[in-house]
Order: sequence, then C-alpha cells, then structure tokens
Amino acid sequence: MIQYNRDGIYRLLLELCSVPSISASPEGENLAATMIYNKLSELDYFRDHPEDLQLLPVEGDHLGRNIVTALVRAVPETIKTVIVTGHFDVVDADVCGPLRDIAFDPEEYTRRIGEMPISEETRLDLESGNYLFGRGVADMKAGIAVEMALIADFSRKREELKGNLLFLAVPDEENTSAGMRGAVPYIAGFQEEMGLDLLACINTEPTVTIDKVGSGSIYTGSIGKIMPFYLCVGKESHVGEYFEGISASLIASHLNILIEGNPSYSDMLGNSLFPPQTCLKIKDLRDSYSVTLPERAVAYYNCLTVSKTPAVVMEEMRSLASLALERTFLHLKNSADCYREMGQKNLPDYEIEPTVFTVQEIEEKARGKLGEKYLSALDDLISSFSEKDDERDMGIAILNWMIDVSGDKGPFAVVGFLPPYNPYRVNHRQSVRELVIIRTAEEMVDFARDRYEQEISIEEVFEGITDLSYVGFQGDRDDLEPIVDNTPGWGRIYSLPVEELLRLDIPVMNIGPVGKDCHKNTERLDLASGLEIVPGLLSYAVQRICELNREV
Repeated sequence: MIQYNRDGIYRLLLELCSVPSISASPEGENLAATMIYNKLSELDYFRDHPEDLQLLPVEGDHLGRNIVTALVRAVPETIKTVIVTGHFDVVDADVCGPLRDIAFDPEEYTRRIGEMPISEETRLDLESGNYLFGRGVADMKAGIAVEMALIADFSRKREELKGNLLFLAVPDEENTSAGMRGAVPYIAGFQEEMGLDLLACINTEPTVTIDKVGSGSIYTGSIGKIMPFYLCVGKESHVGEYFEGISASLIASHLNILIEGNPSYSDMLGNSLFPPQTCLKIKDLRDSYSVTLPERAVAYYNCLTVSKTPAVVMEEMRSLASLALERTFLHLKNSADCYREMGQKNLPDYEIEPTVFTVQEIEEKARGKLGEKYLSALDDLISSFSEKDDERDMGIAILNWMIDVSGDKGPFAVVGFLPPYNPYRVNHRQSVRELVIIRTAEEMVDFARDRYEQEISIEEVFEGITDLSYVGFQGDRDDLEPIVDNTPGWGRIYSLPVEELLRLDIPVMNIGPVGKDCHKNTERLDLASGLEIVPGLLSYAVQRICELNREV
C-alpha cells in the first residue's frame, strides 16, 4: 500500500521510473497510466468508491493515450476542491549513451553514472549521496509519486480534510501537451456537471535553479508559449538574372535580424523582462538543389508570453513582416543602384508595396478557388501525412498548399501560428481565489523555515512550460480567436478545447522538488526535497487553500 512517508514515496518513485513512458510512445505512456490507476485502485477508499477513480481516454488523441483522475471527497461533504496534477511522460534516454538501457533503473543508474564524463558539480552531488539519478526522477515522476502518496494519505483521513482533493495525471507534456489539452473537458465536467468548486490547480514540476541544496521556489503563475511563423514568398529567377527575382531567403533573413534576440518584442510582467524570441527553424521550402532563387522560405519562433494574447502577437507579426519586406526591397534597390553605377543596365527599381497576409486570408482565397471541393482536397492532403510527421511541418505544408491553390504570386509574407500554444497563467491578485494563493504561498515560506529550516522563495512565473496553461484562458474570445483562425490544419492536426478554456479560470501554483539537469544524462533529484520537504509543503498548501476559501 502507498504510504505518505519518505520510504513509501521513494519506493513508489522507483516503480514509476521503471516504466519507460517516453513522450509520444503510446505503449509506454499507457503502461504508466495503467500502473498509476492500478496502484490507486488498491486503496480502500477507491474499492469502496470505484466511481471516483477513472482511467479516461485523452480526447482527440490519435495515439489513443489515457489520463488518470482520482477524487477523494472530504467528510463532511463539500464542493470545495483542489486539483493536484502532473505528467508521467518523460523525454527519451538517448543522451545517456552506453547507460541508456539502465536509465529507467534509478538506483543502478546512480551507481554507474560516475563511469561517464560528468562535471565537477555533478560528481560532488553524486558523492554526497543526497541525489538520485535517472530518467524522469526529477521531471517529473517524483512529483507524481508525491501526489499519489498524498491521495493515499487523504483517503485515510477524510474527516480531517478541509476540502476535496482531485488528482490528475496526464501524458505528453514533453511534446505538445496533448494529455492536458485532452483533459480540459474532463476538468470542466468536474466543475459543471459534478458541481465541484475548483479552487486551485497545483503542479509539482521540479525547481531547477537553486542556490543551495534543499532550497527551491513556489510559483504562482506559469509562463505562456506561442509559436509565430512567417512564410515568405519571393519571386523566382535564375541566379544569373538575380535582379529579375526576389529571394524568399533574403526576406526571411531580414525578418530574423529583426526578431531574433530583440528585447523590444520580449514580454514583460511588472518590471521583469522575459527572454526574447528565438528562431527554432528557418529554411527554404525547396525539396532539391536548384540554381533558381528560392521562391518560398519559412521561419518560426519560440515566443514566451506573460501578458501578450494571440491577438497582440498577431499585430506585432504583421508589423514585423511588413518591415522585413520593406528592408528587403531597400536592400535590393541599393544593390541595384550600385550595379548601375558600375555600368550594369536594365535593372528594376524595386518600388514595391509590402504585402502581408494572414493564414486566414490565404485560406479564404483558396476556398474561393476550390469552392465545395476545398475541404475534401484539404483532407486528402492531411491524409498523406504520416503519424511520424512533425506537426509544425504539417502546418507549413498545409499553408504552402493553400498558397498554391490561391494562385497568388510574390513577393509577400504570410503570418500565422504553429503548435503548440500554451496560454500564460498569471496571478493578477484581483480575485479572492488569487489572493488566497498568494497568502498561502507566503505562509508556506514560514512553514518551510519552521518545519524544515529551509529558505524558499516565491516567484511570479514558472519559466518552464507547464500544463498549468490549460486551466483557463486569461482573456476573452477575441483575444484567443487569432490562434483558431490562423493555425493551419486547426481541428485536424492540432486544436485546443476553446469553449472550456474560456469557461475555466482556476488559479495555479507550482510546488516542485529540487532537480538538476532535466532532460540531460545527469538528471537528478535532491532526495530530501523530493521525499520530505515537498510532501509537507503540498499537504499544507492543499489544506490551507481550502481553509482560506471557506473563510470568505
């Protein structure tokens, strides 16, 4: 039976880690979901109340993966409920090299990791005996183990509970958060059909930046992520007739100079400036070698948000694409002027007006061309993709096809979005429930100091992407619609449960164990943090959030 103590959580952690639940591997992820479900089903509470433990399909998931929900109801009965959530998928172990086969056996991996070239800091951690190494120990099966153990503990003392506890375990966070996106309708169901009052959602992602062993942070928000992309369309010409055409790669290059690393387009929260946009891919769209100027090129970016909605980002994108085209034309005009001065004749003047379309505008053009045949032609294209194709490449291919169908010729640029989209969750301190989260976090600092002699900090935003993004959208429909309208293949290759997101508004908190080098071959967990401190903090937070919400 699961026990809420150091030894019980440790044994559960080892068992969870033994399942190679690599993201986007339905066999491994479903094996983990089944294991979690089976372990919880052994508890007396769920034997008596089997309806409160569910193994559910991820809605809309073509890989057929499952989530686990477990609800422990307080006595006396109440609708006040706190969600604890986490993901049970992990990244692969390829970086572990010769030790990849034992990466899912943390004790053996910890014994053998010293055989690998490791940093001095890592070796000191290993020799201290305070860390457990292995794939998933920190990110984030320690958090899942703590939450499962908390469910077990609460199920045995329901009369002491201040509110209900709802456990939600999902796959696929490491990929495109298909698990949590597919779980949102179930969360809405708990709220709307079962009538539960969802006070907060707590995640246990690891704290990865620390000053000393055992310290960590409480986060009262989670950063957002949006993926702007730009498909640049130039004008074809043989390279020997350079000035007769316009290279799409040149447009994309000017675009990247404008965006990459530019703090002007970074988001801000208060006085905090967040990391700038990063180009994740830039390439022309030719399939083979050619001495023709590239007619089409694409670039897409990682854009972190804490206040900017898709509508705001879209306006920025239009402006940036227009400016990139202007700079491209000016560059070519200046080059042509220099060639004329050197005696070259019959060169164009490049007096061109920059044209920028949205994905939605291009799609409307394509629909106009094909009429009733449009949707079947689109479905034929999508059916040609394989399950192994990258969702971003599929989106680009769909837009590229739309441009072909539209018949439009360059130069122009098209702006839109690619998967994934993670809305930000920020504590604005405007509602009672938001204020309860802040007060609870402040009390937890004192609790950690008094109980564990540990100093922990309160941070506004967890800067790693988390599934906390999907417990509500902080904006209105008009703010969200640009994602729906301008993501190629929306509803076919990627989507969000828009209606539920607009109805949910659940404050968040992240309380995670101290970990280091997540996703690397030296991923490790601080044992004291994961097995003692975080369990105490999590239990305190759940009870206190329920208690404070009862007082208002």
